Order: sequence, then C-alpha cells, then structure tokens
Amino acid sequence: MKAKKIKFILLLSIILGIWFSCKSINPIATSTNMDIVGSWEGCDGRVVAFYTNENGEIEGRYVKLGGLGRYKFALDEVGFHLSQQTPGTYVGQVKWKNTMGKETWRDETIIVKENVLKTSSSDDCSKELTRIEQK
Repeated sequence: MKAKKIKFILLLSIILGIWFSCKSINPIATSTNMDIVGSWEGCDGRVVAFYTNENGEIEGRYVKLGGLGRYKFALDEVGFHLSQQTPGTYVGQVKWKNTMGKETWRDETIIVKENVLKTSSSDDCSKELTRIEQK
C-alpha cells in the first residue's frame, strides 16, 4: 500500500512537472500605445489636447490654432466630443466651421496607434496627427 502511494505521488509529480514546463509563463507584452489622451499636432501647426472631463467624456481642445484661425476657431475651444469604442478606436463628433465662423458638428471616428492619430472626417491637416511627447 505504501509503495503504491509513493508511485502515485511520483507519477503525479512527473505529470505536473511536464505540464507546468510546457505551459507558457507569460505572453509577450506589446508596447502599443492606443490612448488618445495627450497633445497631437497637425500639418499646419494646430495642436489638439485630448483629455477626459469630469463626466468621463473625452474632449479635444485647440491649444494652438495653426490654420484654424481663418475659420474663427479660438484658443482652448472644444473641437471634439468622443468616447472610446475599443482600445485605440474613438467615436463621436468634430466641430467644423466655415470662413464666417458658422459651426456644425460632424460624426468622427479616430484610430490611435503609437504616435499617430488618424481621423475619418476632419480636414486635410487633421487626417493624420502626431503625438507631441511631453518633456
């Protein structure tokens, strides 16, 4: 009886040892940054700062106007209302203005991957923005 118990424990130890040695310890971590929060710059010098407001909604404010000045945008004006759909994908609306300053809101989808932000319906200098690294 005692010999059978020892054989059973020994066999169980071998099986568990093989199982644990074959099991992957941790998947390889990726460093893909898909968070929109931060500052992003367009080709004409405009800078949009995205943040989460007190209601948990994502807003984007213009902290540098670049070419948006001719459309009567103002510094610190909210130009985006978004929510995160999936990691790296944000949906909501973007503010458009004509040269007279008349505003409309249009549906927007934004994809963030690493240091690039791509929009679906913004003008040419907002189609692709780059992350501004904080110093």
